[in-house]
Amino acid sequence: MDYASKLRQQLDSTIAYLTPLLSLANCHMVEFFTHNHWEKLLQSDLRQYLDSCNINDAVEQFWKCAKNENEDYNELTKWVLTCQSHYISINNEYCISTSQLQEKIKSWGGDIKHKVRIKEFMTSKKSYEVETMSHLVASLFGVTHSTHCVEAGGGRGHLPIALTLAYNLPSLTVDCDVQTINNAEKRVKIIQKQWHAIAKKIKDGSEECVSKSIESDLHRFAVTFITKDTDLSSIVREKFLKHSDDDDIKLLLTGLHTCGNLGPASLRIFSSQEAISSVLNVPCCYHLLHETLDDQLFDVFQRDQNNTGLEYGFPMSEHLRGYNLGRNARMLAAQSIDRVVYNQQLPDKSLLYRALLQVIIKTYLPDLPVSEGKLKGIGSKCKNFDEYFKMADSRLKLDLYGNLPESYLTNLGNLDHQWKKIALFYLIRLCLAQVIESVILLDRLLYLYENGFVNVYLVKLFDPILSPRCHGIVAVR
Repeated sequence: MDYASKLRQQLDSTIAYLTPLLSLANCHMVEFFTHNHWEKLLQSDLRQYLDSCNINDAVEQFWKCAKNENEDYNELTKWVLTCQSHYISINNEYCISTSQLQEKIKSWGGDIKHKVRIKEFMTSKKSYEVETMSHLVASLFGVTHSTHCVEAGGGRGHLPIALTLAYNLPSLTVDCDVQTINNAEKRVKIIQKQWHAIAKKIKDGSEECVSKSIESDLHRFAVTFITKDTDLSSIVREKFLKHSDDDDIKLLLTGLHTCGNLGPASLRIFSSQEAISSVLNVPCCYHLLHETLDDQLFDVFQRDQNNTGLEYGFPMSEHLRGYNLGRNARMLAAQSIDRVVYNQQLPDKSLLYRALLQVIIKTYLPDLPVSEGKLKGIGSKCKNFDEYFKMADSRLKLDLYGNLPESYLTNLGNLDHQWKKIALFYLIRLCLAQVIESVILLDRLLYLYENGFVNVYLVKLFDPILSPRCHGIVAVR
């Protein structure tokens, strides 16, 4: 069976599992009590098991099972393990590790470039990502005989500055925001001046000083909104004037956490423009993707949007044409269960408080529209629900706090019991995050196969605890 057929088979299996659960994935936690999510959205066997559990016991079981340390097999561990069975995993075929990608580059006749670590002007997370990714981009650049590297949505230009100063690659950062580009140009100049002090070459696991001979005029910026029709070759010729008359420009298109539709647009550019020799793209912000949603789907926020003329970011493949996930499901896909499990982190109590507030609002002011932005940040300032209610009442001008009958608290139920429900529901729902992300990523991979490309891989680039959007899509023309 060829890789494309295996991909379709895996997608079909994952979608068959996910589709009945999309109402769970697309629910709003604010409506947990008002819409009775516990009773309506959880599978009955799982709900009954959780009802019988002490919260501490259930949470401990969850942590152990999520880390593959489970000792018991029950409805909770069954749920976790079944979800995990639909997560993307390295299979040595179309989903590979970074070391396997390096072996493929070598088999194509390329060399693997050394890593470079940048210790300043970046967060530790960004430094780790740039170190991990830049040497792979540089290695692909050489083996594909590219002339320039283009970063889509580069923002601050973290990745291209490493490509230019560490690997001497002419690189262009393209972003749609003028102010972001202006700030990035200033930062890049500072980094260039400090390069020898802040950058170290990684060789055999140890750090060495980088070469003092660098070419500081290889990085360019361009302001444009990238779509599938953007002519990147023309922009490169415009920004690198000495190449303005070249006919043999070959571009490596990359992007470190390309938001929303920018990731699909990058793949469509690669697919349609011969000048793009290869692509290495790490996606992000799935909630910003556009889907062909209709009024009957779950996403209440997009029902009134005019979607005419949009490039749909999901699905990309013909195989999934007409399938929809929903905005909340895509937003869930960007959450990190790996990080939550690693930190053994339950949701903030403000999740409970906001859902309880919704009960009060729907009971006493059922027609009141609520702006979530006005409530942002108040949870961290409140020790209990009474303080939260008082602050929210003031911000939203509800005029309810202090004016409700004493019975309103009784109607909210036992808060410890309600916390147990909403915390466990949060963890149960979180298990679907990587299932949904798997569908999104495999759809993009299949799109490339459908368009005739053979050297196409999903690569696990990063540690998902450090960098939750850890997969990159690599394709070579």
